[in-house]
Amino acid sequence: MGLLYELIVDTEAGTSTFQIEANSKEEALENGQELYPGCRLALVNPEPGEQNG
Repeated sequence: MGLLYELIVDTEAGTSTFQIEANSKEEALENGQELYPGCRLALVNPEPGEQNG
């Protein structure tokens, strides 16, 4: 099971925040780019105490 990251997506309609599960920061960004092509993305790392387990 991966980590939960906060993905911030900036579109013409505004800015939204989504949770995305991934095994690494790089994977989370790649998945975000596939889901929201052409949008500006930012990623917030998960806090150590917020992990599943």
